[in-house]
Amino acid sequence: MIRSQKELSEAKHPTQGLSQTDKLVLRYSQARDWTQGNQKTLGIIAVVVLLAVAGLFYYGSVSKTNNERALTLVARIEPAYVAGDYRHAIDGDPTHRIQGEPVVGLRQIVSDYGSTDAGSVAELYLGNAYYYLGKYDSAQTMFEKASFSVPVAQASLDAGKAAIYEHKGNNEEAAKLFQSAVHRDEHNPLNADYTLSAARDLQQAGKKDEAVKLYKDLLEKYPGTQFDDAAKRALMEMNIPT
Repeated sequence: MIRSQKELSEAKHPTQGLSQTDKLVLRYSQARDWTQGNQKTLGIIAVVVLLAVAGLFYYGSVSKTNNERALTLVARIEPAYVAGDYRHAIDGDPTHRIQGEPVVGLRQIVSDYGSTDAGSVAELYLGNAYYYLGKYDSAQTMFEKASFSVPVAQASLDAGKAAIYEHKGNNEEAAKLFQSAVHRDEHNPLNADYTLSAARDLQQAGKKDEAVKLYKDLLEKYPGTQFDDAAKRALMEMNIPT
């Protein structure tokens, strides 16, 4: 039986004696709570990985052999990614062995297991790693290739694609993708961030009326937050009363 998130969070040693499913529920809950508390200091690309991947592991199936294998390999290379060692995250580290096996990189995992749910996680990680290294075309390829049935994870792909379009100066298309991300899951705690990004892109694209509407939506839905403050500043810059 799956324990409630409250029971998992209150456990003295929450990961001891838990089933795999319990661990995934706990991981998702912790990631969601951490994300909500740290959005102010993190960028879109950084934050979507934590929440979306944790959400995927919570909702997704890990029953198939290939998927389990891919999940294991992703978990082994994940520390390099989290540490910002993107080159090793991509290529792996043959000098480092776990259970007698060299740690393979995200590129190899995608090549071997890209058709699995965990392989899509690897594609998302790989896309972000390429993005951080300035390899935007390669990042876009990964974001286009990955696909999730989990709305919060699919929203992260929309945001990743939007970031690429922003870099290329296509703010109007970036805004569309950020708005698409918002509509994937109404309970996604990243929706305020996506909305703010969409509004900024619309403003930069010269779509003033559409930008103003989104800024005012932020004022209404997120009063007293950093998103409320950012919206007020943007509206003041456009001489729009709040």
